[in-house]
Amino acid sequence: MSQVDLAPLLEALRSELAARCRGRRRPYRLGVLVEQGNVAGGSFARSLEREAGLAGIEVVHRLSQPDQPEQTLVLLDELVVDPTIAGVVVVQPVQALPSAVVAAHLPASKDVEAITPAALAAAAGGQRRGTPVAEACLATLVHLGLDLEGSRILIVGHGPTGGRPIAQRLLAAGAQVSVVQRDIALLDPLPAYDVLISAVGVAGVLPADVVRPEATVLDVGTSMVDGQLRGDLGAEAADRALRHTPVPGGVGRITSVCALLSLTELSSLAPGPVASWSLLETVSRLISPRDAAGGAAAAAVTGALAAALDGLCRMHQPSVEIAQSTETAVRLLLAADRDRLAFGAFQRAQRSGSAALADARRDALLTPGEIAEQLAELELRLETLQTTPALDLDRRLAMEITHAAREAVLRLQREFSAQS
Repeated sequence: MSQVDLAPLLEALRSELAARCRGRRRPYRLGVLVEQGNVAGGSFARSLEREAGLAGIEVVHRLSQPDQPEQTLVLLDELVVDPTIAGVVVVQPVQALPSAVVAAHLPASKDVEAITPAALAAAAGGQRRGTPVAEACLATLVHLGLDLEGSRILIVGHGPTGGRPIAQRLLAAGAQVSVVQRDIALLDPLPAYDVLISAVGVAGVLPADVVRPEATVLDVGTSMVDGQLRGDLGAEAADRALRHTPVPGGVGRITSVCALLSLTELSSLAPGPVASWSLLETVSRLISPRDAAGGAAAAAVTGALAAALDGLCRMHQPSVEIAQSTETAVRLLLAADRDRLAFGAFQRAQRSGSAALADARRDALLTPGEIAEQLAELELRLETLQTTPALDLDRRLAMEITHAAREAVLRLQREFSAQS
């Protein structure tokens, strides 16, 4: 058994990062949002901030509360719309919001961790780095001298921020990748592998008997036990491996530097929408609020005009206007979520013949009105928005879409009211 020393790789990546930061007239600024009580995530956030400090990168830290989704959205949008912040990291997990909502609030142009669909697509096309943990695993394997095109890699865990992006990145690099999503102890026989990557996030979850003596093991999953950061690899399993990375002090430190390297490259990407605060993205998703197909149409509209509207949204001055528009957009999204839930409850009550059908119908009739009110407020803000002549066309286009969405929502409300 041999514990891998990643210090040389860490120093090489730090030197590369420092070279990118050196000589800039203004330092890079990174926004970090972490939720109170996220102990393991807080460890990653502290590692990220330590590495940022060494490279001369400024960190804007925001702490959210797990029981305050609206405030969490406001904090995230404040980081997103700040033009001095080059990129944003939302430390997972976030209890207050589903991961899909977090991804929907990040523009690709500020998505350090490549969690948004646009960023993932760009990474798959080789236009940007993938998720930091995937890049860290790739860099570690290259550092250890493995020929990825000839390597058989078994990944345990398939989470959206762990095993899944690692598998995609290594597949793109030419490796032969197998993934175990459930209890590896129950899998018989095991796929053949040269490298085992564990990304479960449960201390000591990897059984010793699945670790092959000739294998290299990367321990990526982390969790807190009695105040100590622990990995998926227990002592007995570690003893069986040919070599393994430790926790703490292993791939996690490499992940932090890879995240900051991604930060330095974001400015070269085409700008994406300012997530929920981007009026076009917010409004277009509401044109058909109760139609699943509406999401696909909204994505197409957003993709076509996102770059132009991104520039428009940055013209808000002074900063208090940015905050006010952020709050308006957050209220709009929450109204849309309430409408989706209310209409779903109505459909369930209708199918089951529940005695609560009348109440469910009343709630489902009210929520489109809430959406229309927020759309009207956004339309008013657009009317008074000061832009450059080049961006005025975007402003007027956003007004037209907002007005059309409000009319569509009110029409939906009238049609629903007329149903027996």
